Amino acid sequence: MIYLQWFCFCVDLRLGTFIVAISEIIIDLIAGGFIAFFGEAGAPDLCHKLFCIFMVMHLISAVLLFLGTLWLRPNCMLYYILLTLIKVLAMVILVISDVILLIWAPVIAFYVIMFVLGIYFWLVVYSFYAALGGDLFI
Repeated sequence: MIYLQWFCFCVDLRLGTFIVAISEIIIDLIAGGFIAFFGEAGAPDLCHKLFCIFMVMHLISAVLLFLGTLWLRPNCMLYYILLTLIKVLAMVILVISDVILLIWAPVIAFYVIMFVLGIYFWLVVYSFYAALGGDLFI
């Protein structure tokens, strides 16, 4: 398993996890609105509706991540770690379905950007979770 020592090669993992939590809250709000309004041309199908529900759940986990980092509680961070894995898998499914259905290209590009950021943010948080002594499951 890859463990990071720094966030962006120069920032401490705790501060990096704070940055991840705040940016995830912002990204979840923006992405949830973007997908709700522009996914499937304003009338989301079931897959997009489920993804919006995951975005709300992920927003709650990002708030818990912020609190867990503030209080140094790995148990609060575990919800973010698990839900980010689900979000990344959902984005893979959405990209495949949108490519098959020939959905608007900026939406697909947005999913790809969210996918890459999601994986990197997950690695940062999981590395800090492991440094705090959380149970390693990967």
